[in-house]
Amino acid sequence: MRQFDTGRVQDKLINRLDRQEKQQAFKQDRFIRFKLPEIHKELTQVLLMEKIIETENQAAVSDMILRGLRTALKSSEFDFKYFISPIRDLVPRPNQLALYMTQYVNETLIDEPEVIDVYGTNEEIYQLIQQVISKSKSRFERTEADVLAQLAASKTLAPGTRDYEIALDQMIQKRLGEPQRDD
Repeated sequence: MRQFDTGRVQDKLINRLDRQEKQQAFKQDRFIRFKLPEIHKELTQVLLMEKIIETENQAAVSDMILRGLRTALKSSEFDFKYFISPIRDLVPRPNQLALYMTQYVNETLIDEPEVIDVYGTNEEIYQLIQQVISKSKSRFERTEADVLAQLAASKTLAPGTRDYEIALDQMIQKRLGEPQRDD
């Protein structure tokens, strides 16, 4: 008798890929929420010091960059992907937040009256933004790894349980402070 492929293998593969994508999105969201002030400060400093953004009012540019980061944090998946679609092929395997902020600088900040001009190519702007985000992310991941090592030593908490997740969040908050809330 001939067997027909019911598509179960493909369904399992698609479900696994969806689960991985959702886990990565959750981790990225948690990273941004905890590191938003640090990313904002460093990104503003780098963009102004490297003379990517020319302005007379640095405080206004800082507020605009913070607004862009918060917009990226609050936007839906569709809006996020739609916003970065003109430059999504800028580099292979891009950091989505760095792409968003690159597009934000090139599309939104350039039209602001406080910004005199934006210098540099998309790739140069992306690389600067990516450096800031990756430095902050590596510090966050080291802190998270330390917390996970402490939790692994605990015999009372099992990974994947609700108590484990609560303890993980509490320990990360203790180390990094309160995460940013959606306002």
